[in-house]
Amino acid sequence: MRPVGRRVGLALGIIALIVAVGALVVRYLSWPHTLVVAAASVSPLVLVGAGVVAVVAFATVRSWAPLGLAVAVLVAGLAVQAPLVLSDDDPPEHPITALTSNIQLGKGDVEQLADLVRSERVDILAVQELTPDAADRIARSTIAADLPNSFVRTGRLAGGTALYSRYPLSAAAALDGFALTNVTAVVDVPGRGDVQVFVVHPVPPTSAGWAEELARIGTAMAAVAPERPVIALGDFNATTDHARYRRLLVDGYRDAGEVAGAGWLPTYPTDKTYPPVVGIDHVVVRGLTAAAVTSHHIAGADHRAVLAEVG
Repeated sequence: MRPVGRRVGLALGIIALIVAVGALVVRYLSWPHTLVVAAASVSPLVLVGAGVVAVVAFATVRSWAPLGLAVAVLVAGLAVQAPLVLSDDDPPEHPITALTSNIQLGKGDVEQLADLVRSERVDILAVQELTPDAADRIARSTIAADLPNSFVRTGRLAGGTALYSRYPLSAAAALDGFALTNVTAVVDVPGRGDVQVFVVHPVPPTSAGWAEELARIGTAMAAVAPERPVIALGDFNATTDHARYRRLLVDGYRDAGEVAGAGWLPTYPTDKTYPPVVGIDHVVVRGLTAAAVTSHHIAGADHRAVLAEVG
């Protein structure tokens, strides 16, 4: 190889390696700066892409030591994503089917959502960005018959949130201290008893209160009696690559997608010319396992709905 070509290959490999290392490091940073949060959101894609470029570049110019380092970084990046594809538990004995859907300012197709609820025999439905008009459409849909118990708090634009359940609700309340509505209730599940359910929707990371609201959600979840199972679902506005989100996964709390080995489930945005690139909609459980977690398109919404079989 000519010296010029070798220098170009080395330079490309070094730049790609630096980018890959940065993508690996950023997932451990808890600094809530918008750029840091945005970088962490796409860090798996960036790490794999840059890592492959670095490996190819160093291999082409036969620079073996940097090649070894690039391979190590790429392997480390893949290793931290391994929980997404490795199932942890056995299937639940008494499955509960939970579904969460952000319907984008009430514009999501309620009939399509209702069809999904019925076809999948959903037991618990969480809806974010519920406007009064969208709530009326849900009340006129088959959701009202399939999930007759509800706690609904509509709002303007993105502010509304609701919990719909096949089973009776008690102790339903809106959580204090949030810009958007976050709610909780106790669901009396046959064969399981009381299950605490949270429907969450913290502000996006472009807002100053994002880190504080995620921490507030964690505080509310931690306050539930340890013997009571918990399901927290909704638009967390955070991915598994955000350190702030992973802080919620302590004291028995686990991401249902990781428990089920569901793989990478990007859910946002769905209203662009490119496919969704970040997974910010989650189901989190404590005292429960998860057998399957899948995502589903809802027309008119900018998020994919997330369906989880837990129990």
